[in-house]
Amino acid sequence: MSNPNYTNDILKSLELNSMNGMFFPMPYPDSDSCFRYERKPNGSIIKYVNIVSSSMSKPCPHCGCIDRHDSKGIRKIFLTHTSNGHLKTILEVTYRRYKCKHCHKYFKDNIPFRFPHSKLTTIAAQTCLFGFRENTAMAVLARSHGLSKSTVYRLFYHHIDIPLRFYHLPSTISIDEFRATVDEGTFAFHITNPITGKTIDIIADRRASYLKNYFMRFPYDERKKVKIIVMDLSGAFHSIMHSLFPQAQIIADRFHYTRIVRENMVQARINCCKNLKDDSLSKLIKRNLHLFDQYKNRLNEKKAWYYPYFKKHMTNKQLVEAILELESCEELKINYDIYQDFLKILNEPHNDYKKALNDWLDHIFKTENHYYMTTAKNFRKNWFMPILRSLTYTTYYTRKNKKIKTCFNNGFIESMNNKVKLVKRNAYGYRYFQNLRKRILLHLGFKYDII
Repeated sequence: MSNPNYTNDILKSLELNSMNGMFFPMPYPDSDSCFRYERKPNGSIIKYVNIVSSSMSKPCPHCGCIDRHDSKGIRKIFLTHTSNGHLKTILEVTYRRYKCKHCHKYFKDNIPFRFPHSKLTTIAAQTCLFGFRENTAMAVLARSHGLSKSTVYRLFYHHIDIPLRFYHLPSTISIDEFRATVDEGTFAFHITNPITGKTIDIIADRRASYLKNYFMRFPYDERKKVKIIVMDLSGAFHSIMHSLFPQAQIIADRFHYTRIVRENMVQARINCCKNLKDDSLSKLIKRNLHLFDQYKNRLNEKKAWYYPYFKKHMTNKQLVEAILELESCEELKINYDIYQDFLKILNEPHNDYKKALNDWLDHIFKTENHYYMTTAKNFRKNWFMPILRSLTYTTYYTRKNKKIKTCFNNGFIESMNNKVKLVKRNAYGYRYFQNLRKRILLHLGFKYDII
């Protein structure tokens, strides 16, 4: 094998193909190999590769002179390269310093494969950057790439920049909040597009003044494009979004208002168990409390279990019906029926959802049920139309070339918030919001700039 081919093969194995004849591997003194191995006290082995700069004349970066310059000695730098399995690789790069004969300024060889302002090769830094896209702790990332934790932290904090988001507002947005940091705002504001399934932006604070300053940078014609806003039952968000997007219609997330009604039912069940004189019946209800939260038409009617209290085998549906038929559970049955009527509106098709929802609210006002009265007043006064839209509005989204019909909900943004919690948990929390936002957007695949 000729010497040029031998050199090119070494450079290809190290993924250093763009050397342009400026650097090349050179055997170590008293050796015929450009590799040497060193065993550390902990048993790990490090491979060193000897890379030497060529003696060809180089132009002065200050004045552009190409004449041969005065040599001012040889310097050496150790650059951490990508690890080959368990074997850590370090490039032992030898370069020269010069003094220009024309402008009398000093300069040195430019190392093209060195990552700026660090002792890493560009490939090692890029490999670490790709690791930031996964939800992996920085300490684990450092060990897997053969780097120190401080190097990985410095690479993340000082060399990666995610530019500010400039985008066009979509016709449908979904908003929610999550607990962030205390340096800018305790709760951050998350904006997503539920149709395309992508995060739009993460804002540092949820307060009204902060949100108005953020969204007012969009012209009025751009804000008019937003037609639907999906959100939870937050009164503050409702007023802010209504003032910022006057053409948008608010849709309440189904999970959140269903949870409020379920909490009323749970409180009725707890009070019923406290007032029961039969402890065995109270324990039976507590052990099967999940059955009272489900829609009764979906309870299991095939498999039966033996219950000592009734001394017979019963299915889940038969058990619930038997408990509610007891005289001591009469109040529980009244509240259970109200809860089931609400679940029927959600799960069964109706020709007129507005009439069904009004009938359910009117029944509560007529009976003056103190468990559901506060919820009914809130729904009738503030959230009647958003709840009604969540029951009637539908849309289509495409997944794997299939068109799927769905309702508007906050399911996607809740899954994104779960990813955010995992990112925070793996890092044991973040002190500064900008670092948290940067790591989240890297994990979500956003574009970044290398500083």
